[in-house]
Amino acid sequence: MGLRATVYGGAGRIGGNKILLEEGGRVFLDFGVDFSARNAYFSMFLRPRSFSLVEDYVLTGVIPALKGLYGEETAPTYLHSKTPFADAVIISHAHLDHYGHAGLLRPDIPVYMGEGTKVLLEAREEVRPNRNESLFEEDSEREIHVFRTGDVFEAAGMKFKPVHVDHSVPASYGLIVEAGSGVLAYTGDIRAHGPRKDMTQDFVEACVKEGVETLVVEGTRIDETENRSEDDVRAGMNAVVGKAGDRLVSVVVGMMDFDRLRTVLQVAEDNDRLPAISLHHAHILNKLGGANLRIKVPSMRDDKILVYLERRGSGTYAKSDYQKWMAALAESSPTVKEEEVRTNQSKYIMVLSKSEDIIDLASIKPAAGSPFILSTSEPHSEEQVIEMDKIKNWVELLQLRYHHIHSSGHASGTHIIKTIKQIQPRQVIPVHTEHPEVFAKLLECEKTKVLIPRSGEPLEIF
Repeated sequence: MGLRATVYGGAGRIGGNKILLEEGGRVFLDFGVDFSARNAYFSMFLRPRSFSLVEDYVLTGVIPALKGLYGEETAPTYLHSKTPFADAVIISHAHLDHYGHAGLLRPDIPVYMGEGTKVLLEAREEVRPNRNESLFEEDSEREIHVFRTGDVFEAAGMKFKPVHVDHSVPASYGLIVEAGSGVLAYTGDIRAHGPRKDMTQDFVEACVKEGVETLVVEGTRIDETENRSEDDVRAGMNAVVGKAGDRLVSVVVGMMDFDRLRTVLQVAEDNDRLPAISLHHAHILNKLGGANLRIKVPSMRDDKILVYLERRGSGTYAKSDYQKWMAALAESSPTVKEEEVRTNQSKYIMVLSKSEDIIDLASIKPAAGSPFILSTSEPHSEEQVIEMDKIKNWVELLQLRYHHIHSSGHASGTHIIKTIKQIQPRQVIPVHTEHPEVFAKLLECEKTKVLIPRSGEPLEIF
């Protein structure tokens, strides 16, 4: 049998990537959360039952109904098997839509991920534990293998070569797969306009060198041409902060968006302000800084970066109000509290890890007209639009001035097509996109064939 690929997640949708490769054995490339599928049936109040988690997810199509794939504690008996369905799962990077459901897999299926990805996932699970879907349970027998660029490993008779790529989370990888019948590559999520676009080019050159014939390529922004770089974000923020005067500046940066956090720290320095980062951001910096990674991590030990110690629980800064990891950070890092920020607003940039943290500004009482910068992607689902409406209500209530300044973690359509033309594969499989048909239009004059995947339907690759 030649190589066969079945896209169980990411076909005609952004995220939720679950790409099964079969050639004798079976390997999944990513096993992420399909937020569109999950949000169609579940919400904050309507949740899957903990004792029937897999069954509820299978019933609603959130995860595929594959026998021998999931842990028997939560899987229905009709999905039980003495042998595991897959030989391995390989995680491309630390975003939930690529790894978030890997914790549901039976523990005798080994998981591979980048060394930095493991650090980030452990940090995230410590901050936001999800016991039913955790990859790192203490009593688990699961094997987790880590890799770096330059490593080569085998699984299910296939050879895998990870190569770093630039994305909005560090330690992101593309994969080159040598099967018995040919060479395939998987981009993971990539961009060609970020601070480390050279890493994406390294991946492209490796694909050319290895003679990649089939490219599984992300296409989040295949129908877009605009590229705003991280330098553009810095310039935009500097323009806003430079006009803020005596007002407080607040910026929302995703917890895992390391490059954006570094940009905000630089903007603070450019404008002679002190960044007051969230406990969540501080936790990520602390974990990355303590690991032996090839990442330059800003230090929190010279009083140039402060940790905003938010009030919780009793509202009195009692140690018992904070989780263990929070208390440890508060003791080991320079901190700033609400009263100091309120009385010296021109001195700080508040860095929030999620937009709903805007409610913390209610006690700080920013001066009217204070900038509130959202530096994450705009809402792209009905639920996110509803949530953003609430955030904008708070912006209006607190008399803040709203700005959206962002650079995508995904390559534009122009760069995606350029990448394909550089690699010159015989065929491409678009995933992580709502518009796979656009690939065929943009490549209609090329020799590359476009195979549009359908969820759960096998594609014969070689």
